[in-house]
Amino acid sequence: MKILAVDDDESIRDLLTEAVAAKTSHTLVTAPSGPEAIRVIARETDPFDCFLLDIQMPVMDGIALCTKIRKTKGYGRKPILMLTAMSQKKYIDAAFAAGATDYVTKPFDFLELFSRISVADKLASEQARVTEGVSEMSALKKELLVNTAHSLNEPVEIVGVTQMVGYVAFENYIMQLSRASLLRASVFAIKISGVERLFESVSHISFRQILTDIGSEAVSVLADNGAMATYRGNGVFLCIVPRLNGFSHPKFEVDLNSRLEFAPSLHVDGQHVKVCVGEPVSMRSLTRAGALFSLQKASANAEQRVKNQREVLAMLRKSMRVHRRSGFQNEMERRAYEVLLQDALRDDDSGAKAYG
Repeated sequence: MKILAVDDDESIRDLLTEAVAAKTSHTLVTAPSGPEAIRVIARETDPFDCFLLDIQMPVMDGIALCTKIRKTKGYGRKPILMLTAMSQKKYIDAAFAAGATDYVTKPFDFLELFSRISVADKLASEQARVTEGVSEMSALKKELLVNTAHSLNEPVEIVGVTQMVGYVAFENYIMQLSRASLLRASVFAIKISGVERLFESVSHISFRQILTDIGSEAVSVLADNGAMATYRGNGVFLCIVPRLNGFSHPKFEVDLNSRLEFAPSLHVDGQHVKVCVGEPVSMRSLTRAGALFSLQKASANAEQRVKNQREVLAMLRKSMRVHRRSGFQNEMERRAYEVLLQDALRDDDSGAKAYG
C-alpha cells in the first residue's frame, strides 16, 4: 500500500518513515505541509492508497487538506487517518465531517496505528479491485455495479449528504470520542417500514436513491450541526446528537414522514415508504464496548417500534373484517381507521413538545 503522511514536524515524519519501513511492507511518502501534499499528489503517476494527516499545520491545516483530497479525482473514498495531538471534540467532529476515515491521537502506539492502517489497507484493496486490469470505461461500469449491488444487511455509504458518513467512519468517530472521554451524546435509530419487501421490489440503484433521500431529509429535520448520521444496513439509519434539548422521537417521526411524502423515490408501487423512529439511547460516560452496545440498543428500539406499529395495524384490519357493513358504515369506519393510524404514528403522544 502506498501511503502519504503529511506533518510539519520533521521528527514525526522521520519516526513514521523508520517504523513503517521496519514493521510493514508499505511504501511511505512524506510531505511537510498541505500545499506540498497537494503538489505531491498531483505529480505522482501511481496514486496513493491511504493518507496520514496532522491537523495543526501552518498555511493549510489537516482538516482543510482532507477536504481538498476528498475533492480530488480518484480520492473520494480513499482511507484518510488523522494523526494528531488535537483531542478536543470540535476537531474530531470537523475531521470526520471533512471525510476522515479514522482518527489517532498523539502520542500514539505504533501497534495500534499499524492495526488502523491494516484496516485501511483492506479498504484500499477492495477499491483497487474495481479498477485493476480494465479500461477506464469498463472500470466506471464495474464500479457502478459494485457500488450499487449489495445485500440488504450490509451498510451503504451515502455520499453527497452533509452530516452523513460511512458506517466504518461512524464507528471510528464514536470510538474516538469514547477514548477521549468526550462521549456525552445520545443515539437513536430510524427504520424503514417493510424494508425487506421494498428491497426486493426496486433496483439497487433505486434503493440507494431511497436511502439518500431519507438520509438527506433526516439530517434536515434534525437541523443540528453537531449531529452525525450513517446507514447501518437492513433499513436502519443511526443518528448521534450531542444534546436532546427536548427532542421527541415521535414528533421527529411524524415530521420526517411528512417530508418524505414529497420525495418521488419513496412512492413505490402506489405505496408511500414510511419510517419508524426508535427511542434515543444515552451514551453518556460509556466505555468503548458500551458505546458500541448502545448502537445495538438504538437499532433494537427502532425495530420494536416497527413491530408495535405492525401489531396495531393488524389489530385494526382485523376489527374492520369482523362484520359486513353498509356503505355508510364502511365510510365512517374508514375515517376512524385513518385517525387511529395517525394516532399510532404519533405513538399516542399527540402532546409531544417541539424540540429545539
